[in-house]
Amino acid sequence: MVDLRVCCTGQRDAELFEGVLEDYLLPFLQLKQAAGEPHYTLVLRQGEGAEPGPDWQPMTFLLDDAVADFRFGKIKQYSPSRRDIFNPLNGTLFSISDTRIEIVYVTAEALIKDVQRVIKQLLITEIENAGGAVLHASAFSLAGKAICYVGEKGQGKTTCLLESLKAEGARYITNDRLLLVPIAGAFHVLGWFEELRLVQPSGGTKKKVRVSQLCEASQIETWPVLPKLIVLPDCQSRLTGESDDRKVIAGQLLTPVDPQRPKWLGYSKSLDFDSDALLDPLPVKRLEWQFEARERLLGKIQEVVASV
Repeated sequence: MVDLRVCCTGQRDAELFEGVLEDYLLPFLQLKQAAGEPHYTLVLRQGEGAEPGPDWQPMTFLLDDAVADFRFGKIKQYSPSRRDIFNPLNGTLFSISDTRIEIVYVTAEALIKDVQRVIKQLLITEIENAGGAVLHASAFSLAGKAICYVGEKGQGKTTCLLESLKAEGARYITNDRLLLVPIAGAFHVLGWFEELRLVQPSGGTKKKVRVSQLCEASQIETWPVLPKLIVLPDCQSRLTGESDDRKVIAGQLLTPVDPQRPKWLGYSKSLDFDSDALLDPLPVKRLEWQFEARERLLGKIQEVVASV
């Protein structure tokens, strides 16, 4: 789908990237021998922090309160295909020339986060530029088809996903971010390597869990699959009878024109997305449940899936 070539300048860069691969990216990304020209080339190099001059312009990376170290930065545009981008909060410089991106980092922590940010944006941008989008959803597969949980924060997408993985043959696809990929005239869904943030019984800060800590590699779906069903978890009966299910789903789409979509690398074409083409073929079911009766949730999920 998207070929990335990663070049490490030194041994330390290689060690850090191997750690990122093992801890976060595999098995979602596939390793292969270099052949032909890649879509993008990433070059990793440790160096001193840049000092932007007065000719650098301010830019916004991402407006997300949960991401404190990557919000605002500086950019210097040399030509339509050549630009430098600087993050003053961690000192990373992104030097971009056509499809070559050099990440000049100061600390190991910065590289671990920034190389994932770049890879995520490149993958999503390529999918969006081909007519796809991102859905705020969690998903698992059963018998080669995807069941997708869609809804607002707090409705139980992650909880439903975790319960679903207890079913025989269930495979993890994604939590919170679901890639919609057009293949041969039909939308397929693709998994994502984002960490899970799990609610703790005692409350307070959510616990971050890597996908590799949650599932064995054999239980992770790594290829695009067709969706079978969209399920709207309805915790505490918050959805009313008058609620429009399609509007609920459309409200969770992050399309290429959405202002929340990170585009700071400069490769996005910002295409419109036809949500009807996604939703028209898919059945939608509601799933009423309560935290107090979580032990019955898996049975409810199996009933809903079997009804389609």
